[in-house]
Order: sequence, then structure tokens, then C-alpha cells
Amino acid sequence: MANVHVIIGEDDYLVSEMAKKTIGDGVGLETIDSLNSTAADRQLEDLRRADESLATPPFLDPRKVTWWRNVHFLPGAGKKSAAEDVRKALDGFAKRLAAADLPENQHFILSGPCLLATSTFAKTLAGSAEIVVFKEAKPSQQARQAAARAMDFAGGLGLKFAPGVADMFVARAGCDSRTLLSELEKLREYIGPGRDMVGAADVADITSLSAGSEPAGWDLTDPVGDRDARAAMAALERFKTGDGFAVYVPAMLERFFRQLAELKDAQERGFFDQATEGMNPYVANKLRRFAGKWTLRELRVARHRFFRLRERAVSGSGESAAVLVDAEILRAIGRARR
Repeated sequence: MANVHVIIGEDDYLVSEMAKKTIGDGVGLETIDSLNSTAADRQLEDLRRADESLATPPFLDPRKVTWWRNVHFLPGAGKKSAAEDVRKALDGFAKRLAAADLPENQHFILSGPCLLATSTFAKTLAGSAEIVVFKEAKPSQQARQAAARAMDFAGGLGLKFAPGVADMFVARAGCDSRTLLSELEKLREYIGPGRDMVGAADVADITSLSAGSEPAGWDLTDPVGDRDARAAMAALERFKTGDGFAVYVPAMLERFFRQLAELKDAQERGFFDQATEGMNPYVANKLRRFAGKWTLRELRVARHRFFRLRERAVSGSGESAAVLVDAEILRAIGRARR
């Protein structure tokens, strides 16, 4: 039935854009939002409202569109199962939805993050509803797909990325489409009407780091990896105002040098691409550049020294360890004499 639409996907922006094709100008729209319906009684109440709206035709109104959105308790692979009474109510609703004979000017949209294709709910609606599923990309493909979407969004705002900067942008902002668009709108305002090219400096200046993106130490580990002592010392000053500096910074740099030593070893053995498979392309290329500036011995020594410095801070010598952080960073960055 063309008047019943089921839209499934984790990316809220893509789901909303698909729903808008049916919603149009919003005339006659009735929305039921289950985003915060975590308890069974709230879920059953939302289902009752959806059922009631489905059974109420537009009468004298030009059209009616019901959008039941954020239904996170549909049968979903890997998701926490809904309560038994909710599951039974959903299956009953699916039967009524599949059998509904809606007039031409009435539409029903149901959207949620996940729906198990082999569930009774999905099988009941198959063939009687338009079902669109935005499949979540594999981790190795997510960043590339997000970068492609970011470039499309940028074009719509009259912007374009300098080579490699779209990957950098996604590495900072994350892969969520709505976040990407929001951050691009900030960039559009920041850059102004005088130019259209988004450079690496623009992204570094204005784009917010998302949860799950590179860690907060990005500003420090980048100049350290590039062996830029001046930039590293300037970045380090911003960390000294926080609590736990003597433990946090050595621990962060120990992890950084450990990862870089592993990648340097892979690079020397010809397996760098395999070692960075699934990593954001911008981050992988950046680490490749860093690895080329260090010997494997230098990286292992630096990792060991920051590990010892962190242990010293944890054991109660935090004040003296804090004084040594600057010296250890400069020692690591300074090239060994031949």
C-alpha cells in the first residue's frame, strides 16, 4: 500500500529527509514522537495514539499525514526486547496497518532506528507498505560515506573542501548527518561570503570535536607527531589548567607513542594499510606522515619514558612529574644525534 511508509535507519537526518517527501508542506501533519518513551506504559500509550490516528480519516481536511517517529522499541536485531505486552500490541498493530484501506489523501509514516527483517512485525508489513531501510555502513566505510555526504552538504551551502579536508572534517565532527550539516553551517558563517574553499585551518578553528571522534588531546599529539616543538609547547599550556595534568598528559602521550610505534613497525614491514584498515582516511594519512618522521627506536623509547612518568605521577610524585612533562616532550621531539 503506497500510503503506508516504514522508514528504518540510525541516522535521524536521512530518516527525516525521506519522511519529508511524504509530509510535503506539513498540511494535516500529526506527529507522535516515541523518543522518550522508555517505559512499557508510555510505549503502549503511543501505540494507542497511533492506532487512533490511523483509524481517523481526514474527513473534510485536504489531507492527513500521521508520522509515528523514533519508535525505538520495534523488534530489532541486537536491541533490548520490548515487554511482552508491547510486542503483542505491536504485532496486532502491524496487522491493522497492513489491512488498512486508506483514502488517497491519508498517509501513515512509521520510523525507527532498527527493525528485524525476520520479525513477525516486518513480515506482516512486507508487500503492503513501502519499506525503506538505511543500512548502517561497515566501520571501514562509515567515514568515507560521511565524507561524501559532507561534500554534498557543502556544495548546497556554496562551499567546497580543499583536498583531504573533508576527511579531516569528518574525523572531528563524526559521521552523523545532522551534525555534519550543523557544523558546515557554522563554517559557512565563519568563512563569510568572500570565499568558498574550506581549508584545514578553518576546520581546526571552528569544527567541534564529537563524542567518539579523536580524543581531546588532538591539539597536543598532532604537533608532537610532527616534531614541532614550538607548537607542542603552545598546545601543552592549554592542558596545564586542568586537574590531573601530571597523570593525564603522560598517559595520553604514552598511548600515542604506543600506537605510532605499532604503525611504524607495520610500515617497515609493508603492512601499514592493513594496520589502518577501517580508520578514518584523514587520521590514517596523518599517522602515516607522523610515522615517517620517527625511527621505531625513538618511538619505543618515548613510549617507555612517558609510561614511567605516568607511573611516577600516580605513585604520588605528581608535582615533580608535572615539571618533567615539558622536558620529556622536548627530549622526545629532539632528533637523536648521529
